[in-house]
Amino acid sequence: MDWQPSSPLSAEELATLPVFPLPRVVFFPGTALPLHLFEPRYTEMIEDCLQSGCTAMAVALLAPGWEEHYDESPAIHEVAGAGRIVAHQARPDGTHDVILHGLNRVRLYELPNQDHAYRCARAVPIEDSGSATSSDMLALMACATRVAAKVRERQPDFALQVSAELTPARAADVVADQLVVSPEERQRILESSDVGQRVNLVTESVASLLAQLSDAHVPS
Repeated sequence: MDWQPSSPLSAEELATLPVFPLPRVVFFPGTALPLHLFEPRYTEMIEDCLQSGCTAMAVALLAPGWEEHYDESPAIHEVAGAGRIVAHQARPDGTHDVILHGLNRVRLYELPNQDHAYRCARAVPIEDSGSATSSDMLALMACATRVAAKVRERQPDFALQVSAELTPARAADVVADQLVVSPEERQRILESSDVGQRVNLVTESVASLLAQLSDAHVPS
């Protein structure tokens, strides 16, 4: 089953938003996130979403130390990405494959568990503020383009997918999603509501990656 990316999250959805905590995943607005759900509590979550018709959920990065409490309710970062299911496939073994389309940064206020095994939160959208200069955007895209060229030397099919029509805020998110690897750096970018600061954070991360890729080609 497939859906098209949909309207902004409603107040009703934000009031009780299912939360999918993951150890190394940060979900950005404007991006697509494929997920394979196999744990009973998360297959229950997906089935509830599909049955109710409310296909919104948040993906939150687990906080450090989650390993000791994973089967319980380990701490999560309170700033998360929220979006909607835009594609779903149920597997014969009871697992589910979904694709989420990112819509918002949100701040989560976790709710007590009631009659389900998965976690829910009240979510408050975090609006973008400030702006990025044209020179900052040129620096970001120049750096990202150089990294993409380096990556293509190893993976010829790689293509940096950043539409020229994107706003600076969304372009920074899309570049971060494709080129920033570290979950900690990705979370820091997600938490940056100031667009200029976000663009600079992404540029710094991508520049660091470019230096690493360039060093790897220097003969020893």
